[in-house]
Amino acid sequence: MARGADERARARAEAAKRGAGRPLDENVDAAIHDAAWRLLLEDGYSRMSIARVADEAGVGRPAIYRRYRDKSELVAAVIADKTSRVPPVDTGSTRDDLVAHLEFARRRFAMDLAGTLLDEERKHPELLEQFRKGMLVPRRNQLAEALERGKERGEVRADLDTETAAHALLGSFVYHSLVAGRPSRGWSERVVDELWPAFAAPTAK
Repeated sequence: MARGADERARARAEAAKRGAGRPLDENVDAAIHDAAWRLLLEDGYSRMSIARVADEAGVGRPAIYRRYRDKSELVAAVIADKTSRVPPVDTGSTRDDLVAHLEFARRRFAMDLAGTLLDEERKHPELLEQFRKGMLVPRRNQLAEALERGKERGEVRADLDTETAAHALLGSFVYHSLVAGRPSRGWSERVVDELWPAFAAPTAK
């Protein structure tokens, strides 16, 4: 334990000595984030190490310690970076918007990461919170916004609780992933088709 702490201290000192006044290289940032993300998904948080991230990224450990105090700070930054890339969707059709959002979740959401972070929640609750804020909440909000736009177009019931409806849509993905694994192609359309009659305005059914 002491040896590891000494190595980290030396790495930080070396990084500070070499890097004082220099701007951080965005290519190195990307390489570190990509490597950390891969290892986080493949090995989980507990088995992931700064040394392995450095090896995978092709950088020295000082490059990482210039940017992050420790592993938990690195992982929090990586989760924020990788999960906040939620593209906006507005096709002009509420049904198609809902399908597009679920399809993004089906193809891109890293549910294995959720399990890893749940295991670490006691020691590092901030990581699971970052996952919620970066991945789940933005997608829920965009689903609710799509339904609100549908109200304005007369496609969605005026009295629909859009937040509850968004939870139903996103929750179906989370439950399927936990019980049966990642949904197959065509799943997004089937879910929306089943729920759409409950969402749609009478004239849009």
